[in-house]
Amino acid sequence: MKHLALTFAAAAFAALAVQPAAAAEYKCACYKEAKKDLEASDKAKIKCSETYDSFSKSVSVPESHVKIYVDDDNVVQGDKDANIRFRPRDGKCLEQVADGNAEKALFTGAYCNNDSYKDIGQFKLAQDKTTPSVWTAAYKATTGGKDYTGFLQYTEAADGKRYMQAACIENK
Repeated sequence: MKHLALTFAAAAFAALAVQPAAAAEYKCACYKEAKKDLEASDKAKIKCSETYDSFSKSVSVPESHVKIYVDDDNVVQGDKDANIRFRPRDGKCLEQVADGNAEKALFTGAYCNNDSYKDIGQFKLAQDKTTPSVWTAAYKATTGGKDYTGFLQYTEAADGKRYMQAACIENK
């Protein structure tokens, strides 16, 4: 799988243009082979707070008012959309989650269970125009206290599947 990290490193953040807040600082769970290039990128401020070394594991990233979770079924994508689970934290409620690529709300309401995740699907993967092997699912999550942007970054391999290189949430 090392070739996936090399492909990703060449494109590092070409797809960040779809992000609502591309200049923001992001806390990420990163594929171990891509960590160095992710953190060295001058196109986005990335901090890999944790790493994973296998595409068969689930990944999560916490922030003060929300935590994201990508289950092992969504770390490798064969189609063009992804599911992300959101869990409100610190006594806050999840109020809205939107697809950053489609610019469409996928959840609106008040999900206040700080002990369980809200599974939200259909985040569209957008292919980078200059680096077609890079795909990104972008999101915006609104809580009772803070608004967050984030993304899942994938690299397409020769088998036609997309392998997640990073799951990121805005560091606030």
